[in-house]
Amino acid sequence: MRKLIGSLFFRLAVLVVLVVITTQLFTIWIASTERHRLMEKQLYNQVLDTLSFLEGAMDGMSEDDKVVFLASYNRPGLPRLLPQSAVHGVTFSEDVPRLGQLLSQRLSHGLNEPIITRYARMQDHSELWVHVHVLDQAYWLVIPFGRYSDRLVNPIIQAALLASLVATLFASLMAWRITRPISQVVSASRQLAGGTMPPAVPASGPHELQVLATNFNSMAQALDAAARERQLMLAGLSHDLRTPLTRLKLTLEMQEPSHDQSDMLSDIDELSQIVRQFIDFARAEESTRLEPVALADLAASVASRFSREGMDIQIRRLSEPELMADALALERLLSNLLENARRYGAPPVEVEIGEEDGHALLSVIDHGRGIPPELRETALAPFERLAEHRGTDGGSGLGLAIVTRVVKQHHGELSLCDNPGGGFRIQARLPLTAPRA
Repeated sequence: MRKLIGSLFFRLAVLVVLVVITTQLFTIWIASTERHRLMEKQLYNQVLDTLSFLEGAMDGMSEDDKVVFLASYNRPGLPRLLPQSAVHGVTFSEDVPRLGQLLSQRLSHGLNEPIITRYARMQDHSELWVHVHVLDQAYWLVIPFGRYSDRLVNPIIQAALLASLVATLFASLMAWRITRPISQVVSASRQLAGGTMPPAVPASGPHELQVLATNFNSMAQALDAAARERQLMLAGLSHDLRTPLTRLKLTLEMQEPSHDQSDMLSDIDELSQIVRQFIDFARAEESTRLEPVALADLAASVASRFSREGMDIQIRRLSEPELMADALALERLLSNLLENARRYGAPPVEVEIGEEDGHALLSVIDHGRGIPPELRETALAPFERLAEHRGTDGGSGLGLAIVTRVVKQHHGELSLCDNPGGGFRIQARLPLTAPRA
């Protein structure tokens, strides 16, 4: 839900809805104002015509004749002229409709005298009582007010609501069509950041979005070509270096022992180790081959190889997780972690296997000084090495970069932290099930 609220589509839709609602409210206000103005003008003219007719008809009549005339003139459903005492027994509402107030103001201005209006609501109809003077005698002019009353939902409001709904749906569709290419570019950029070459983004929509999609496709193709060239260069260079190094080492071993032979063989082994890391780094860019892997057994196999070389390693199996992963990639991951622990850490080295919240946990713990917190992010980058180890350990700066790439390809997380029991911990958190492509 939070993702939808923060999206460009949602903001455009909200903007359109606000504009439509504001426009319709303004239109309804104008229509209602104009309607009241026309009704008030019509009612005002009707009152004036009625008063003019009554004054002309009643002029010169005696009081008895006026009573007889009004008795014949007053009919239900039509304007009536009642004596001032007719208000007794009539229940009036406290509020007078806006149209009645406008009529009172206009009559006061037109007749140049204060006009009082009252509103009476009957069971089947409503009436507006206007206090007037006819031939200098006070009367109540009663006007049927049913056809002038405002309904809560009238055709204007219904039409405005229907227009707002149609406009909102149409605008939402247009907003979706505008933001869809941007969403496709965002999705493709996530795939590209995850190490997968995304399919070409369709160049559709407005001109600016077409240019964005075209430029993104060009950038993705350029990055993919650069990655392939780098992978091919690393793999080719590493492969070409292994043969002369092996031949050089064999030649040295066949020569008579000398004072420098041991150091020269050690240097060749370090060069071979660097070449192997180059090959591993190039292979880490290849697509993973997922298969069921018993992580504890794989860790024990890799650790036993280092133990045979004299490394002090302890295996701690907290659980026996089985996950879908690339076994060779995980072997490279653990081998590089153990090699880093041997080069830069201190014994004993512990390999811990556990399981938590649908993830397998693979941790390597050594008891050295570890990596300072401010340098941990830098240490994960390719060819980055801490200043204190540059030129002294025979490393290439690719060990943790290989580990990072393998964890990323398995959609996992890598964390570097100080171990609560002492030492330094590097932990890979890998999902047990294979993620969807």
